[in-house]
Amino acid sequence: MRILITGAGGNLGRAAVPALERDGHELRLFDFRSLPTEHEFVQGDVRDPVAVARAVAGVDAVVHGAALHGVHLATWPPSDFWSTNATGTFVVYEAARAAGVRRIVLASSMVVYGPVGGDGDRWAVVTEQSPFRPNDVYGLTKVVAEDVARFYADVDAVSTVALRLGMFVPETFERYGFRLLFGGVDDRDVGQAVALALAHEPIGGFRAFNIMADSGLTTEDLSGLDADVLDTLDRRWVGTSELVREHGLDPGELVWGRLLFSVDEAKTQLGYRPRYDFAAFLDAWRRGDATHYPFADEDWWGVERPAR
Repeated sequence: MRILITGAGGNLGRAAVPALERDGHELRLFDFRSLPTEHEFVQGDVRDPVAVARAVAGVDAVVHGAALHGVHLATWPPSDFWSTNATGTFVVYEAARAAGVRRIVLASSMVVYGPVGGDGDRWAVVTEQSPFRPNDVYGLTKVVAEDVARFYADVDAVSTVALRLGMFVPETFERYGFRLLFGGVDDRDVGQAVALALAHEPIGGFRAFNIMADSGLTTEDLSGLDADVLDTLDRRWVGTSELVREHGLDPGELVWGRLLFSVDEAKTQLGYRPRYDFAAFLDAWRRGDATHYPFADEDWWGVERPAR
């Protein structure tokens, strides 16, 4: 297919471009900054209907990744989150409808769930049926983006697979490994999920899936996590706490949130097979093999983002 990737210079582009290249798709990249790429490139702002219409023309599908993210909350005002994430998504869907594009993969996020149940002191398991309770403007705009997608699926037959992506911002090797337990995902598994989503035919025109690592932790581990996280991990993966101590790490900085994310629906319905998990990380960590995660602190495109 000829596929447009919006926000191609961001994290999703870093993950999706190599995966879709391998599958032989023809790519058109769209971003608000100039990108050094051999693929067809359209520069523009996702909030600009003219630029987006130019980018969408003639493609078979859109992978919509253009957005501000949680890391921008400290420096960007809520109005920019709304205009980029909510209005920008509307602009993309309206352009797709007008151009006759009937297939979109939407980069949603785990943040739509917020602190599930509102109880931040107890561990919980999150499934696709868990309630939406976003607790910042970023999460709110991702909920709105999914609502936009549902509307266009119902009214204009523009089908969407929304991927509620876990954390995959470039990180240190150790933090990358531990977040695979608690909502993180490897870039390469994100790329796999995007490729699968492009081939999926969602019943009713819209479907959303959690896309994270398969943590190996279940509801049976919740009480243990409430009592002692490292002790619970040691029971599953012997020697975890010893490695943490050997490297002088603060266990509190390695645990993000108190949520476990189920990827069972993505596995059974989308065919998702996450290959990078905590067990594989732990084996690489023991061997001192940091090449297991080649994305640490990486600037994928090799150019600076413009300040705003």
